[in-house]
Formats: sequence, C-alpha cells, structure tokens
Amino acid sequence: MQLSKMQIRFLIISNISCWALLAILLLGGFTTQSKDAKFDVITAERINIVNEDGTTVIAISNKERVAAPRMDGKEYPVNMIERQHLAGMIFFNEAGDEMGGLLFNSAVHSSGKSYGLGHLSFDRHRDNQVINLEYKENIHGTVKSGITFYDRKGDGSFGKSLDMMKEYYYDEVSAERKKELENKMRQMRKAGDYGAERVFLGSHNQIPQLTLKDQSGKDRIKIFVDSTNIAKIHFLDESGAVMQEFPERK
Repeated sequence: MQLSKMQIRFLIISNISCWALLAILLLGGFTTQSKDAKFDVITAERINIVNEDGTTVIAISNKERVAAPRMDGKEYPVNMIERQHLAGMIFFNEAGDEMGGLLFNSAVHSSGKSYGLGHLSFDRHRDNQVINLEYKENIHGTVKSGITFYDRKGDGSFGKSLDMMKEYYYDEVSAERKKELENKMRQMRKAGDYGAERVFLGSHNQIPQLTLKDQSGKDRIKIFVDSTNIAKIHFLDESGAVMQEFPERK
C-alpha cells in the first residue's frame, strides 16, 4: 500500500511525539527516584554531604579517602596532622573550612601490643578544637580517655600556623628559611596563639581525675583517686610542683 505525503508526515510526527513522551516519563521517574530514593545498604569508600551550591559540609570516608584539613579556603596534606590512618567523618562550615570531626581506628602492632584512637571534636570558627572527646592508647601501655576543653583565640592564627607547617615540612626551603619558621612558630606558641588546654576530665593510666590548667596549659589543680584508692587534691605551681595537698601527707 502506498502512503500519501500527508500520511507519512502524520506517522513521523506521531512517532516523534511518542518517543518524546516516553523520554519525559522516564526522566521524570528517574528524577523523582533520585530525590526520594531509599536504599537498604550503601557501600562506598567516601560519601560527601553537600549544600545546594556543592560545598561539602560532611565527608564520610575510609582512611584512604579521609578528607584533608581545610582552613581559609586552603587544603593541607592529610598526613600533616597524622590523619592518614583514620576513618570517620569530617565536618565543614558554610565557607568550606573544617570545624571538627569523628575519627577512629585501632590495630595490633607487630610487637603484639594494641593501639588505637577514637576522637570526636568540635572546632572554633577559624581555629582548632575547643571540645575533644577522645580515647587514645599506644604500644607503650599508656591509655587515656576523657573529655578535654581548650581556649582558642579564633583570630586566624591557626591558619597561619598551618601555612608555616606546610612550608616547613613539604616545601623546598632553605635552612635559613626553616630557622626563620621555627622562630615564628616558637613566638606564636609563647604568645598563646595556639590556644591552651584548660580542663581534662577522664582517666589516665587507670587514674580517674579532674585537672584544671592555667592559661599556658600547665596543671594547677588536680582532683584524683590514686593507685591505692586514696582520693586527693593537689594544688601546683607553674613548674608542676605540689604546693599544697589534701589530705596532707603523714
């Protein structure tokens, strides 16, 4: 049967319309599914939770893909802060700067001794951690677990210290420049630009304790139960020497 030009044109238009409608239905279905998808199990090496503009706010990963530290829009080497052996999640603020995270790992050393770390921290804006909940164990038998509070300036000094650390350890610099960087970091530490640990509540080598520290991070008051199960309070001077003790030694 020979079709007229009008019939051929109608068939072409009908086919195109059908394919277009099918494409709309399929794409619409995929779009709906991508927004409301439900999975029983997701297996991935890394998952980035992002804002609408694509900025990562949470990065969940294994240790091989752990997020690198970021500050003031700059990214630094993962192993600069010894994060390369830890899995977990890193938190970022709206500007993309790191503001804490949850990291963990444990293993058995070739010597047969175990070691591990479990770390949850929250950072001050443009600075390092101010709250740190941590378990830490090394192969030498030291075990410490508890919560630590820090004072930080939040004035951008932390970003400057990261810049200097990166230059010192990863860039090709002269011995003279390394000496200059060492002096600058020493001055920043002396000025308190790195902040200071102020309170620790936890257990250190099976000694439960509450330790209060001064603005330099030195122990000044320590409430603890010693290895003989005697409760004590120590008042210490700047050098760490005990000035007063309750109960007093007999």
